[in-house]
Amino acid sequence: MHESASLTHLMTMLIFQLAVIVMAAQIFGYITVRFLKQPSVLGELVAGMVIGPFALGGIPLPFLGNVPLFEIPFHSTLPVTPQLYAFATVASIILLFLSGLETDLKTFLRFAGTGSVVGLGGVVLTFFLGAGSALFFIPSVHSIMDPPALFMGIIATATSVGISARILSDQRKLSSPEGVTILSAAVLDDVLGIILLAVVIGLVKHGKGSGGGVDWSQVGRIALKAFGFWLGSTVIGILLAPRLTKGLKNLRDLDALASIAFGLALLLAGFSEMAGLAMIVGAYVMGLALSSTDVAEDVRRRMEGLYNFIVPIFFCVMGMLVDFSVLPRVALYGLVYTALGIFGKIAGCG
Repeated sequence: MHESASLTHLMTMLIFQLAVIVMAAQIFGYITVRFLKQPSVLGELVAGMVIGPFALGGIPLPFLGNVPLFEIPFHSTLPVTPQLYAFATVASIILLFLSGLETDLKTFLRFAGTGSVVGLGGVVLTFFLGAGSALFFIPSVHSIMDPPALFMGIIATATSVGISARILSDQRKLSSPEGVTILSAAVLDDVLGIILLAVVIGLVKHGKGSGGGVDWSQVGRIALKAFGFWLGSTVIGILLAPRLTKGLKNLRDLDALASIAFGLALLLAGFSEMAGLAMIVGAYVMGLALSSTDVAEDVRRRMEGLYNFIVPIFFCVMGMLVDFSVLPRVALYGLVYTALGIFGKIAGCG
């Protein structure tokens, strides 16, 4: 009985949270587009920061028993509940799946090489700028090879595939040469980030006196696994997509077809996570594989309503992760680090 009551309470809180998130994301998104002439994703991120647990969402409410609506969970590395984060994860998969569906496959293949070069340039320069900045702002760092510097370098290389896809989609630029170049570069960033992380962890372990040098065979296995899954799933998906859609069309029910297509995106997203990549990479690959088939438009239309409802939840929840209390201590470094990251991406990708 106690477990049932506890579960009911959790679900009630989740419903209240989703209600506030959905409304706040839409209102802030509308204001951003209507009055500031900026992409709605910026408003959705700001909405999360405003209603999150570190701002208004952390104020105790009498009708909830004097607890905050977005109370920070105990013994958790995240300031939001697992169930809310799960919603955001599914939303991110929908975002990238539909982004893949909207991408012109021929244009993607044509500019994939360019995108790879762009992505590599952005990763290399931002890594060294990020790592180098630690020399001036972190007292314990005396060399670019010190662990904190290396990790700051890795963080600087990250490119948000989700935000890139959302802005390009809103601007109807996903199938443009610039759009496919940006997205392919962002996906490559994710793959290279995993490999860099493996190298840095190996260097850190060596620095801590675990004996021997970096286990390059382990790094090689991680690199092969990441690149192999990314390249293999893309090629296999593109080759099998026509046969797959031929079988799906036998259902003669477009709603069922769209549901199964999304189920396949979820499946590939899960395998992508198991391979060490982000789930959204697998979702994008599945959408890209289906983009050249004659069911792509039908799937996109039937998922558009779900996309418009749930994707803003993802960006709003991401905004809720911002902890304002730590900003004063790192404000100067944060500004310099951000400026270096922007410069590194522009110069490196150019």
